[in-house]
Amino acid sequence: MTSPFALLYRLAEMLAAISMILILLLVGGGIVLRTAGFQLAGSDDLAAYCLVAIFFLALGPTYRHAEHIRVGLVIDRLPSAARKPLECLLTVLAALCTAWATWWLGRLVYDSHRFGDVAQGLLPVPLWIPQLSMVVGAAILLVALLEDLVRCARGLKPSYLEVSDQTADDQPLFER
Repeated sequence: MTSPFALLYRLAEMLAAISMILILLLVGGGIVLRTAGFQLAGSDDLAAYCLVAIFFLALGPTYRHAEHIRVGLVIDRLPSAARKPLECLLTVLAALCTAWATWWLGRLVYDSHRFGDVAQGLLPVPLWIPQLSMVVGAAILLVALLEDLVRCARGLKPSYLEVSDQTADDQPLFER
């Protein structure tokens, strides 16, 4: 399945991977420097910001690869004719919740910038900079959800079901 937003999802994956590598370098570098009697000031704060970036930037790509945890206790027991509208309804609800969260995360970043909020750690980092990864990650998840809503409206399977159908031997949930 190809997506017009495949490059966006790939970029988010790469930024999350870079954040993971930065954590390795910050923590590993801190350990090495400590054995030599030096300290890497603020490395724990920067590693925490990178951890937040990993979490949020990976939301959209993880959703697209069907790697989010789904509890299908009810929906898996429904007949296939009832599953499709319920999957679409649940995608609408997820998109609404994600849009709401993205809006308020954006307001948080805006207010942090407007008030000049600075981190309380050893490094006076303007808080809007690490908070920006939360908005970007939530927005990418929203794009993925809206893309699946368009797919549902066109009668196609959502991306997470198409991926899981390709990897499972089960009978497909949606018919083309």
